[in-house]
Amino acid sequence: MSSQQPAPRRFLPEVQALRALAVLVVVAYHLEPRVVPGGFVGVDVFFVISGFLITGHLVREARRAGRISLPGFWAGRVRRILPAALTAIAAVVVGTLVFAPVTQWGTIGQQALASVFSVQNWVLAADSVDYLAAENPPTALQHFWSLGVEEQFYLLWPLLVVLALLLGRATIRGSRRSGGPRGLRPGLLALFGTVTLASLAYSMWLTAAGDPAAYFVTPTRMWELGIGGLLAVVMAGRADGAPARVPRVLASPGMRSLLVLAGLAGIGYAVIRYDGGTPFPGFAAALPVLGTAAVILAGRTSGPLSLNWLSDHLAIQWVGNVSYSLYLWHWPILTFFILIGDKEPRPLESVGLLGISLVAAWLSYRFIETPARTFRPLASSNIRALAVGAAAIVLAAVLALVPTVGQQQVVAAENGQIQQLRNSPPAGFGAASIETGAAFASANHQIVPTPASAHGDYPDLGSCVSSGASHLSHTCEFGAKKGDAKFTIALVGDSHATQWWKALEPMAKKHNWRIVTHLKNSCPFTGAVRTAQKVGFIDCVDANKDRLDDLVADQDIDAVFIAGWTGAPIKGGHEAATQGAVDYWGKVQDSGKQVIVVRDSPNPSQDPLARDCVAKHADDLRQCGKDRDEALSNDDWISAAQARDPRLELLDFTDEFCTQKLCPAVVGNVLVYRDQNHISDTYMATIAPAFEQQLSRALRGSGLAGRAGLDG
Repeated sequence: MSSQQPAPRRFLPEVQALRALAVLVVVAYHLEPRVVPGGFVGVDVFFVISGFLITGHLVREARRAGRISLPGFWAGRVRRILPAALTAIAAVVVGTLVFAPVTQWGTIGQQALASVFSVQNWVLAADSVDYLAAENPPTALQHFWSLGVEEQFYLLWPLLVVLALLLGRATIRGSRRSGGPRGLRPGLLALFGTVTLASLAYSMWLTAAGDPAAYFVTPTRMWELGIGGLLAVVMAGRADGAPARVPRVLASPGMRSLLVLAGLAGIGYAVIRYDGGTPFPGFAAALPVLGTAAVILAGRTSGPLSLNWLSDHLAIQWVGNVSYSLYLWHWPILTFFILIGDKEPRPLESVGLLGISLVAAWLSYRFIETPARTFRPLASSNIRALAVGAAAIVLAAVLALVPTVGQQQVVAAENGQIQQLRNSPPAGFGAASIETGAAFASANHQIVPTPASAHGDYPDLGSCVSSGASHLSHTCEFGAKKGDAKFTIALVGDSHATQWWKALEPMAKKHNWRIVTHLKNSCPFTGAVRTAQKVGFIDCVDANKDRLDDLVADQDIDAVFIAGWTGAPIKGGHEAATQGAVDYWGKVQDSGKQVIVVRDSPNPSQDPLARDCVAKHADDLRQCGKDRDEALSNDDWISAAQARDPRLELLDFTDEFCTQKLCPAVVGNVLVYRDQNHISDTYMATIAPAFEQQLSRALRGSGLAGRAGLDG
């Protein structure tokens, strides 16, 4: 190319338009996911843009000065990112203390702290594989996960450029003839390429393995930023100011316009055709990533196919300018709307929320982002900017601790009354009040467990409960020793089997039984296949086969107690679920063991969660209950399986959870549900008398009463 060609452009309107596209599809996805089910790929567009711009900045500095000023680079990131981000975090913390129920304070505090230190993505990754946390409702800071990925990238990437400079033994004097410090471009391509390929391979492997953490962790996302970085190196102009050579095919304006259209088509396809069931990021992320890279590579276009008229539009450029602030503020605005209104927005309300988000973005951009970048005391000294940034992080971290400490104080203040109720329960404590549906059994209106601590009110059987992703189902023994026990009962199923522990264990102790557990979260004991198995989120098929073989072979087991969550989608629907249960349970029955199954517990309120509703509406708890018919709307394939094989004994405790019309959230001072669909340990303990009555009747009907020690 001729040296008379203009120097590389510093402002790229097409990249600014891509920013606008990325943030708008993310916002649309959050507001109306049915319209743009794959709008989450806007984050991937952002990743490529960030990798491209940051790498371009670093390469230009390396060529100009022969070195990289790490303090200068990081100070620039502090001025650009921290002010608006910390302001948004502070606003969410304050809003949580004002509007959110105390049940959510601890989670918000944890995520605020993680967001302050840019590790939110790792917290969400840990939660995604933690069965107790995976289904927690999204918080107003959840979107900070992508900022965490980018900021971790900002720590690593300049170090790679420094390493490339060292490997190239570069000097500023040797840069003019070679187009930059000697060996810089090959070194950068080698280092960036290695990191990018390794990240891509890991992303594809972890996504294919069905690990939900793959969506959040930095190693699975680094390749997307790396693609942008490689593109910046390839497109970087020479040190003498001439632009980089481009492939001859891209010298044609028409071909560049076609490349833009192809790139946008790829992004658009992902936005419309991808959804929550698409294994992501992995291979699927290549479409929006390469589409974004294509648009950037094409650069400025011209001719009849050019979209300059659209990308240059003032409205598009304005959205691109405020895209960072719009991303920061739209999600808290939406989550607080849902929190305060106890409902998802309708389409017209979504339009209003978009308008409010745009106003908030402009205010943030005008009065926080822009002044922070140009504030002379910070702009004139990198060390001062870093010091102020560090101080701001410390202050924000202290503020982030307030919700967690506040929640702990609320729980501690109620501990005395809780212990009094547990030690001396009133006559109608828990399920004893279900016939009337009374929320409180006495003048003491303390709820046990407190909604704020309900998430921890579960049977802690440790490693005896296998994770859903595990290939195995651990077996444990409790109660009487194998040689001493006259009666052995197996507790088998998923977490909805585990929740019956508090009712079964007292009965086993009373009659000196031995309990053998086969418990695996997310895996009901059946020959049917959960839909989630197909996308790799859980591994139930092999574990259930092993459980079946073990139960059939174990001649010491007298009875098998089976429970499971019937709200999980099953491949093949009701018929497959029913027949899968009949097949497996029938084989256990054929081996000489009595199989006893229990109808699944009713579903609580989901929006908001029952515990959140109770904390928010303590003066009107009926709002937190659920209509009985609706609470029992799950596919009851357990009862259907028993009807198909009458040898199975069916226990039904619905009347211990619900009145004739309502399934309350609080009964006799006890919180019934600890989370989305599990019974609290405290309430389950109050069902123990009814449980013993029904189980005893089933064992007598099976001729096992004498062996179980129930006669006399």
